Amino acid sequence: MWLIIIALAIGLVYASLLYLFSKKYGKPLTILFFSLRTIVVATVVMLFINPYIKQKSNKIEQPIVIFAQDNSASITMTKDSVFYKEKYPKIVDSIADVLGKKYDVETVLFGTQNQSEISRFRFASLEMTFTEQFTNISNVLSTLSRQYYKKNVGAVVLLSDGIVNQGVNPELNIESYPFPIYSVTLGDTVSYPSMTITEVKYNKTVTANMLFPLRVTANALNNKGKDMNVIVKMDGNEVENSVVTVTSNRFSKTFDFNIDSGSEGTKQIDVIVGENIRRVFINVTDKKYRVLCIAKAPHPDIAAIKSALDDHFEFDIIFNDNIEDINGYDLLVLHQISIKSSIPSIKIIGSNSDFNAFNESQDIVKIKRGAANTNLDIRARYNNNFGLFSIGSDIKDELKSYPPLSLPHLEIAFNGHHDDALFMNVMDIETPNPLLAFSTDADGNKQAFIFGTGCWRWKLYEYYHHKNNDGFNELFSKTIKYLLTEKDKELTINHKDNYLNTEQINISAELRNPSRELVNEPDLHIIINNKNSKTSYEYSFSKGDNNYILNIGMLPEGIYNYRARTSLGGIDYSASGTFTVTSEGAEAQNLTANIERMRSLASQTGGKHYYITDIQKLTKDLQNDKRITSISRTETRYDDLINLKWLFFIVLGLITIEWLLRKIFGIY
Repeated sequence: MWLIIIALAIGLVYASLLYLFSKKYGKPLTILFFSLRTIVVATVVMLFINPYIKQKSNKIEQPIVIFAQDNSASITMTKDSVFYKEKYPKIVDSIADVLGKKYDVETVLFGTQNQSEISRFRFASLEMTFTEQFTNISNVLSTLSRQYYKKNVGAVVLLSDGIVNQGVNPELNIESYPFPIYSVTLGDTVSYPSMTITEVKYNKTVTANMLFPLRVTANALNNKGKDMNVIVKMDGNEVENSVVTVTSNRFSKTFDFNIDSGSEGTKQIDVIVGENIRRVFINVTDKKYRVLCIAKAPHPDIAAIKSALDDHFEFDIIFNDNIEDINGYDLLVLHQISIKSSIPSIKIIGSNSDFNAFNESQDIVKIKRGAANTNLDIRARYNNNFGLFSIGSDIKDELKSYPPLSLPHLEIAFNGHHDDALFMNVMDIETPNPLLAFSTDADGNKQAFIFGTGCWRWKLYEYYHHKNNDGFNELFSKTIKYLLTEKDKELTINHKDNYLNTEQINISAELRNPSRELVNEPDLHIIINNKNSKTSYEYSFSKGDNNYILNIGMLPEGIYNYRARTSLGGIDYSASGTFTVTSEGAEAQNLTANIERMRSLASQTGGKHYYITDIQKLTKDLQNDKRITSISRTETRYDDLINLKWLFFIVLGLITIEWLLRKIFGIY
C-alpha cells in the first residue's frame, strides 16, 4: 500500500507543476489533464518500482486414472501365455480408450523398475514385453503415491498376478494409501499342489576353507502330510539336505545350512526342493585384505562402509592422525583427515576436513572454500560415461533420489586425468563437479575421492525402500575392489560379476602403454570358457575412442572363465577373470497368482477386485465411482507488475487521449 501512496504522491506533484498553476485551459480541461497526467506518472513510477502482484485463479483439474501393468515374466509362463501376449493388450487398450474420454489416463509398466509414460494409453508404446525377471509391487505403489502427491488421482488400476519376489509385501501399511486400488488378477489362479523355493540368502563372496551360512525359505501348497526334502549341491555334489513333514496345506519353513566353501574359485550352488531348482554362484577367495580407517571422530559413515565389505576384509578403525606404521594395510579410508601415504585410499572430504592439510598430503586435487560460507546439500548423479567398473542400472536410476550428502561450498580443481563416477546436483541443478572421483597418484596407487559426508543415509534409505542394501553395498564394494587391483596392470577387463541369461553381455577393456597412456592400436582377442559344459567362445573387441568394447549377446547359464590377450611394441599383455550367468530363476519359481494379495490391496484402499474374466466390469465401475470427479483448485501466484502487459496499453491510451485533447483545443 505504501508503494501506491508514494507513486500517487509523485504523480500529483508532477501534474501540479504542469497544470495546477496554468491559465491556458479552462477549469474542466485542467481537472481532466491533471487527472490523466497523475495516473500516467503514478503508473510509470509503479512500473519502475516493480512490486509483486498477488493473483488468484481457479483451475479445473480433471481426474486421473493410473494403469499400473505388471511386466514380469511370470504373466506369460502359464498356459494362457498366447492370450496375454496377443489379445490381452488389446482388451486393456480398449478399456483405457473408453475411460480416456472421461478421465486423464496415465500408465506405468513395472517389474524390477518402473517405466512410465504420461500420454494416451497404448501398451505397444510402452513395450509390454513380459520379460522383467523380478516383481516389486510395493515399489511401484510408493512411486505413484510420491509422484502424484496432491494430484487429482481417482484410482490406480493394478493389473498383476500378485506374485512378489523383490521388495517388501505391498500389503504392509496399505490402509493409509492415498488412492483407491482397483486390482485385476492376471495369470494362473488355480492352486496346484506344489513345493517352491521363495528365497535363498547367501554371501556372494566367502573365505576359502571356511563354513558359510546359506538360508533357504521354501513353501508347500496343498501337500499336507508329505515330506519336503531340501537338497543343497555344490558344483554338482550334494553337500547338505534337510527333510521336514508338511503340516498344513499352506506351509512355509526356513532352513539354515552351514556349507564348507572349499578351495578358491567360483562355485555353483544348487538348492533343490521337489522339481524346483534355484541356482546361485559364490566367489571363494583365499586372500584377506586389511583395511584401515582413520578418522577424527566416530561417524556413521564408517560403519556403513564397513558393512559393505565381505568376510575376506579385515577392517580396523583408529581416531588419530599420528600413525607410525600403515604399510601392513592394503587400503586406507581417510574420513575427514589427511595423511601422506603410498597406499590406495578412499578420501572422504567434509565440513571438518583441514583443506590445507588435504592439499599438502597429495598432488591429485586441490580444494579451497568457495564464496558461500555454508554447507550445501549435495545429491548424486551417475556419470553415464564412467567406465572403470559397472553398477546395476537400478542403482544408477535411483541415485538422484538418495538423501543428500553434506559438503561446504568448495572450489575443486584436479591436476590431471580423473574418472568421475558420480556428479553433484545442488538444489536440483546439475553441476559438472565430481561427488565420487578416481585418479592415480605419481606412484601408480589408485585413489578415490568422496566429496561429502552422510553416505550412511543412503544405506538407511535403501533399506527402508527395498529391505536390503544391495545397491549401496555394490557401489562401495566395487569401489574398493577397483582400488585394490594391481597398480601395474596394463590390460584391464571391465564387466559385471553376474548376468542373467536373458541379458546382453557387454564387456569393455583398457590398455595402457609403458607411459600409462590409454591406447587401442593393437587388436584385442578374448577366449571365454564355460566351466560346466567346457564350451569355448572366441571374440575380437571393437575399438572405441581410447578403449575396447565387446557385445557378445546372451550366454547360457554357467560359470565362465576368460583370458584376453594382445601385443604392443613386442610385449605380450594378458588378463583373466570370471563371471557368471544365471537363469531367470525367481519369476519361474511360483506361477500361481496371489489372489488374496490382490483382493486385500483393493479392499483396504476402498477399491474393487476383478479376475481377468470379468475385466469388462472395470470400465462401468470406474465411470460410476462418485469419488472420481473433477476438482477446482485456487492457485495463488505472484507476478512482477512489469509483466502485466495491459498496463502498457493503459498508459499509452491515457497519453494518447491527453495528446489528442490538447491537439483538438489548440494547445499544441
